[in-house]
Formats: sequence, C-alpha cells, structure tokens
Amino acid sequence: PYPPYPPNPPNPTHLTNPNNPLYMFVLRRLILWLVPILWILGLELTKSNVSYFWPVIIVLLVYLLFTCFVVCKGRLDKTFLRFIILPIFFGASGFVFLLFSVSAIFFHLMVLAIALALYALLKQYFTFFYFPFKYQPYSLESLTFYIGLVLFYFLFSGVFASMTLLKFNSTLALLVALTIVGLVLYQFFWVHKIIWRASWPFVVVICLILFEATIVLSYLPVGYYVSAFIVTLMAYVMLGTSRAFLQNMLNRKLVTSYLLVASIMAVIVLFSARWS
Repeated sequence: PYPPYPPNPPNPTHLTNPNNPLYMFVLRRLILWLVPILWILGLELTKSNVSYFWPVIIVLLVYLLFTCFVVCKGRLDKTFLRFIILPIFFGASGFVFLLFSVSAIFFHLMVLAIALALYALLKQYFTFFYFPFKYQPYSLESLTFYIGLVLFYFLFSGVFASMTLLKFNSTLALLVALTIVGLVLYQFFWVHKIIWRASWPFVVVICLILFEATIVLSYLPVGYYVSAFIVTLMAYVMLGTSRAFLQNMLNRKLVTSYLLVASIMAVIVLFSARWS
C-alpha cells in the first residue's frame, strides 16, 4: 500500500495559526476587552447575591493578573510586578468601595466607570508595550496620577466605612491601607522615572501624613465619603508637588495652583456636607 501523505504544513498567513501576528493581536485584544465585561458581570452578580463576593473578587483579580501578564509581553520580571500594582489595587479598592454604596443607580454607574477606567489603564499599557510609535509621551504618567487619586478615594472610603459601620479595628485597617498606599506611591514615582533612592523619603512622609490625617478625620462628625475626599485632596497636593520637586519643576505658581484647587474643593465639600 502507498504510504500515507504527510499532513499539510500550517499556513503561516492563516488567521487561526498561532504564529500569525494578526492572530496574536486579535487574541490579546479579546483578552483586554473581556476585562470590563467580566468586571461588570461580576459586580452585578455580587449586587444580586452577596455570597458571591469572594469567588467573584478572586476570579476578577486573577484575570486582571493574567491580562497584565499578557499585556506585559508575558514577562515575569520587575517591570511586570511594578505594572500590576495599580490595576490590582484599583480593582480591589473599587470593589470594597461599592460594597458600602446604598443607591442602586450610583452602584451601576460606578461599576461602569471603574470598568472603563481599568480598560483605559490596561489599554495604555498595551499601547506602551506593543505600539510604542503610537504612545503619547507622558500619557501613562498622567493616567497613573489620576487613577491613583481615585484609588486613594476608594481605599479611604472603605477604611472610614469599615471603622464607622462595621466597627473594624482601626489600627489594622490603617496598616492595610498604608501598605497599599506605599506600593501605589512606589509605582507612581517609578512610572514618572524617579529612582527609589530619591523617592523613598517622600513615600514615607506621605504615608505618615495620610495616616495621621485619617485618624484625625475619623473623629469628625461627617460621612466617610467626605473624610475620604479630604484625604484624597491631601494626597493630590503632596503627589503633585513632590513629583514636581523631584523632577526639578517645582515653582511658586505650581504650588499655589495645587493648594488653590485643593482648598476650593475642600471648602465646597465641607460646607455642603451633612454634619451629625
């Protein structure tokens, strides 16, 4: 009998061939697009049944890790570890923040906003690694700054809410929060190309100031959203001015603008808050 014909070699241009660059591009895009979809579905499931809290948050955080791994070109190195800090803690703090939301409309809007923010951040990572010619200078630094501030608001809202509503141990809550803050600050300065030898004193000082501010604000008769917003404003001023100082860009006009914006926002929030 005639010998069997050898199998046809795979067509390198076929879309289903894993060696095809277009195939890998589409696959990475699908992995990226699934992040906001899974986030929305998971949080809506948690809203309908709180018993799904731990399974959902574990699945979402594991998928975020996997997505960051893919976006960072599959490298398990220091760069990957630094890039995962912000999306992982932003997702986790946003999840905790939503647990204390009362309004259903607010919950759904925040779920959508957090999902889009995660997608925007990971898409920026994707562009940075795979399309450097399309990357806009300082876009990742700016996005990291603002998402980091939102993370601080979510995080400290959860801290104040857990101490007020759940009577959680304040020392333990603050230690967990400050550990996360320290890691986020480390990643913030690293993204801005500031070496650790120069940035670590600022990380320590900012963490201590936020720690003391949280303790003081916990005694004020205002809601935890207001207290967290004041802490976030303090972080906004300190991050902006410390970054400018380390980059030799600090001047009186810049400091005045940060203080003016933070002061106006603080006055508006404190005067419109419900004191009880």
